[in-house]
Amino acid sequence: MKKFEYRIEFLKLVTGKKNEEQILDALNLWGKEGWRLNRIYGEYSLRTMASWKGGFNLLLEREIKSP
Repeated sequence: MKKFEYRIEFLKLVTGKKNEEQILDALNLWGKEGWRLNRIYGEYSLRTMASWKGGFNLLLEREIKSP
């Protein structure tokens, strides 16, 4: 049976850089450590999702390897 560990990271978006680019950069950095995105959550809706002002929370997971 696989076991996972989880962590929450707040991704603060900066003005002047595309949101999609910032998200991919952050996920690729965490991915190098074995983390993958499980879920995006926070104070946003479909209406405001296009702008994602401020930032949002990411739930990351990675498999715990047995020794």
